[in-house]
Amino acid sequence: MKTLIQTEWRLLLFGLLMTFWSSPGQTFFISLFSGAIREDLALSHAQFGGIYSLATLASAAVVIWSGALVDRIPLRRLSSAVIIALAASTFVLSLSNSAILLLIALFLIRQFGQSLMMLIASTTLVRYIDSAKGKATALGGMGYHLAEAVMPSLVIFLLALIGWRASLQAASGFLLIAVLPLTWILLNKHRERHRQYLSEIAAFNKSNDSAVANNTEVKVKRQWTRKEVLRDKRFYLFMPAFLAHTIFFTGFIFHQIHLIETKGWSLSVWGSLFVMSAVIAIISKLATGVVIDKIGSIRLVPFVAVPLAIGLLLLSSSSHIAAGAGFLFLMSITTGMQTTLSAPFWSDLYGSKNLGSIKSLSSALIAFASALAPFAMGWFIDQGTTIETIAIASAIYIFFATLLALYAQKLCKD
Repeated sequence: MKTLIQTEWRLLLFGLLMTFWSSPGQTFFISLFSGAIREDLALSHAQFGGIYSLATLASAAVVIWSGALVDRIPLRRLSSAVIIALAASTFVLSLSNSAILLLIALFLIRQFGQSLMMLIASTTLVRYIDSAKGKATALGGMGYHLAEAVMPSLVIFLLALIGWRASLQAASGFLLIAVLPLTWILLNKHRERHRQYLSEIAAFNKSNDSAVANNTEVKVKRQWTRKEVLRDKRFYLFMPAFLAHTIFFTGFIFHQIHLIETKGWSLSVWGSLFVMSAVIAIISKLATGVVIDKIGSIRLVPFVAVPLAIGLLLLSSSSHIAAGAGFLFLMSITTGMQTTLSAPFWSDLYGSKNLGSIKSLSSALIAFASALAPFAMGWFIDQGTTIETIAIASAIYIFFATLLALYAQKLCKD
């Protein structure tokens, strides 16, 4: 890993920068402003939640198209455009004085922050550091977890000092003044690297054609298009396992107040457990990166949600706070695995040339799941379904998703 950092520090730092500054479009960041925004715009919890979900669903639909731009537009130009757009979107959010403007602003920051900043980072690290893509994705993707650790305290301080509108404007300004120029510097010589990457792909295709013509074994990885992926049943067999973390992490964390009230836990004790959760996620992320580079990502995917399933069963079995700690511990292992596995997996399965357009499919499904999960779980809670029953049902879903992924893995070997 030391050698990787020494040789690829520019791209790794670029990935770290992009994932860290995807923050304005992430749920953990936006939720910190929710109270002030609701108060200023006279919105109820349900109204704000509905607007946020609608914006997220719209972003999920659009990213199917916008994600393909990662494969078509030079990296430095696209990254610059997305950073500028995110800065503008954050500024628009600070000016929101109606539900309509709030919806537009939330759509924009979800699209440019949560969707495109993350997609650009993961695609870049996998595409250009193919020989160590597991460790590269783990290291570059660490920016998101660092933001989760740093941003809440900083935002809370700024909210108290200058208010929510000025705080968002400060974030917008920092994106333009600091993040944009640093991105230009880090990608200064990237065009030559991209030309080399395209030359290698062309050479691989030529080798493929020669092997076919001579009826010899083809050893070169096929570069799939998005249309081909949509016709591949393995995509649909693997996706339930990938969606498990998003569905149940979002659902249970969104309704965590109900969870701790029904379990009789202390809010302060529960909150303190998230420090442990962040540390475990980072350790899991790094460990997963190392394992991917040793045995490949396809062999790991069927098991990505298994720790979460065990945590859900533990949560359903006891109301002791230790069960809650165990649930967060095991869920964090899945979090680290999920965030590291995704890009290397799609690259291993379908190649990296069209990775942006391919990965945008899974990103869209994940975004849809994150928007719908709180409502679905909330409906079950309103119907009187207990947290324990929901946890058991969730674990059963993961069991069947794991079986589907194992079958898809078998198809990869055939």
